[in-house]
Amino acid sequence: MKTNEITIRDGTPSDGESVRSIAFAVMKSFELEPNPDGIDFELGHFGENHSGILAQLVACKKEVVIGSVILVKKSTMVGKLTGFYVDPKSRGLGAGKKLLVEVINRAKNTGLSGIYLETWDKMEQAVRLYKKFGWERASDPPIKSGAQRSYYLEIEKDNK
Repeated sequence: MKTNEITIRDGTPSDGESVRSIAFAVMKSFELEPNPDGIDFELGHFGENHSGILAQLVACKKEVVIGSVILVKKSTMVGKLTGFYVDPKSRGLGAGKKLLVEVINRAKNTGLSGIYLETWDKMEQAVRLYKKFGWERASDPPIKSGAQRSYYLEIEKDNK
């Protein structure tokens, strides 16, 4: 696996169309309907500077966006991971792992003690990756969230 050809950088407004194209196509492949002005607001407005956004990252292969992840501040000590999608044609290159490593580092550097996320049972590949990174199943989210499951990652602090 060649992961050195994948780069992670901060997303920009010009990345929004590519990010939405990937994310919405993946959602639809799981029979989920994107709602860019509702529960998928962060994706619908990727690259824009909204209150509470801690990180909007993209994975690129030779300057082409192939994945994304967003970190939103939900409370003083907890962030929410959202918008985590990798183009199916580019899976297996390490983009998802690199995105998770970077977003966890950003959360840690921001002083968060944990990150939670909401997902669907259908997204088995993503759930396996979360578990490899130490995410643990949490209480199921409210039905209005649109998701079936939630996971939480406690962020380990460096001893200084």
